[in-house]
Amino acid sequence: MFESLKQLWGGSSPPAFDRVEPVVTPGVRNDQRTTVVSSDADGMRELFHVDPSFAGTAVTPQSAMRVSAAYACVRLIAGAKASMPVQMFQKADGTNSRVDDHAYLSLLNDEPSPCCSAAVFWEFVEASRQLYGDGFAYIARNRNGVPQELIPLHPLRVASEKLTTGRIVYYVLFDDGTYRGVDQDDMLQFCNFGWDGLRSMSTIRWGARQSIGTAIAAENHAGKFFQNGVMPSVVLEYQGTMKQEVVEQLRNEFEMRYAGAGNAHRPMILTGGTAAKGLQMSASDAQLLETRNFQVIDIARAFGVPPFLIGESEKQSAWGAGMATMTQAFITFTMQPHLVRDEQEMRRKLFRIGRYSVKFDRRAYLAADMEKLAAYYRQAIGGSQGPGWLSVDEVRGYENMAPKPGGDQLYSPTPLQGASSETQSAT
Repeated sequence: MFESLKQLWGGSSPPAFDRVEPVVTPGVRNDQRTTVVSSDADGMRELFHVDPSFAGTAVTPQSAMRVSAAYACVRLIAGAKASMPVQMFQKADGTNSRVDDHAYLSLLNDEPSPCCSAAVFWEFVEASRQLYGDGFAYIARNRNGVPQELIPLHPLRVASEKLTTGRIVYYVLFDDGTYRGVDQDDMLQFCNFGWDGLRSMSTIRWGARQSIGTAIAAENHAGKFFQNGVMPSVVLEYQGTMKQEVVEQLRNEFEMRYAGAGNAHRPMILTGGTAAKGLQMSASDAQLLETRNFQVIDIARAFGVPPFLIGESEKQSAWGAGMATMTQAFITFTMQPHLVRDEQEMRRKLFRIGRYSVKFDRRAYLAADMEKLAAYYRQAIGGSQGPGWLSVDEVRGYENMAPKPGGDQLYSPTPLQGASSETQSAT
C-alpha cells in the first residue's frame, strides 16, 4: 500500500500533514473545501480517477491508454498540438505585427523547461487534458516577475481551491518533495470542455468511459477466447462410463497436448472409442469482432477524431473528398477549441500587458499537403488577380528562405493606365 502511495506522490515520501479528523459529511462542501474519507466510495473513486463501467471493468487513465483506440486518439490530438509552432504578435496603432525576437518564444517553441523540449511539453499537457481533464504548467518567475521556466505538472500532483475572493489557489507537490500553494497567476491551466470553476471534464471519464470499459472487457474476452488453440471448444465423447478421476485425467492430458497456440496444428490421436466434436461458435462470440469495431468508432466519437485517422476505415473511403473534408472538420471542430482556450490562457497569464498575444500557427496542418499549401500561398500573394495580403518575402520567410529584392511589396491589381483607345478596343 505504501509503495502505491509513493508512486502516486512521484516516488518520494508524501509530505507530512497534521492529522485533522473530518468533521463534515463526506462529499459536502464546507468553506469551499470537500473532505473525502475512506468510507466515501464515490469520493475515493473521484480522488484516484477510478470509474467503474457497466461492463464491470474499471476505467482509469492507465487502463484507457491500454486500449488501442483511446491511445491512438490521445496520441493524435497531442501530436497535432505539438506540431504547431507558437507565434507572438504585438498590437500597436490598431494593427497586429508579428514579433520574432521575444524571450518567451524560446520557452514556447524550444525549451519550456530543462527537463523537456517544447514538443514533449505540449504533448504531455494535451495528453493530461484528455486523460484527466486539465493540463498544468507552473510558471517559474524571477524576482522581477518575468517567466523563466514552464514546469509541466502531473494533474494528480495539483489540487485547486477557490478562495472567498474568487481567486484560485493551487496546492502543488513539486519534484523536490515540497508541497506549497501557487497563485492562479503563476499556474497555466489548460482546460478541457466542461470547466466547473476548478476542474474540467476528462474525456475518458465523461465521454468515453462506457465505450472504453466495454472495449477492455471485449479485449479480455478475446484474449481468453483465443487462448486455447482448439477453437471455439471441443467435446470429448466416450461410449460408456468413466470414473471421475479418469475424466479429470483425460481432460488434463487433452489440454496439455492440444490446447494453446503452440499445439494448434498438432495431430490429434484418440483411442478407446473416444471422439472429439467441435461446438459451433455462439452468436455472442461471432459478434465479438463487430463489437470491437463499433467500440473503436464510439471512442473516436468521444474524442472528436474521425475514425479513419486512427486506422478505422472499414466503412469509410480512404481516398477522395470525403477524407479531406473530415480532416478539415477535425482541425476546425476538435483542435480549434483547444487551441483558442490555450491561447487565451497564455495571454492572460504570461503577458500582464494586453498588447501582446500568442497564436498557434495553423498552417502547420497544411505543411504535409504541398498542393494545398501552394494554393494558399498563391492566393495570399494575389495569384487570382485579387489583392494580396502576404508579400513574397513573408511567404519566403515561412519557408525559411531569404528575402529577395522587391519582395516586400503587396500585390494590388490596378486598371491599365495610359492605354490608347485602339489598344483598349482591341482588348
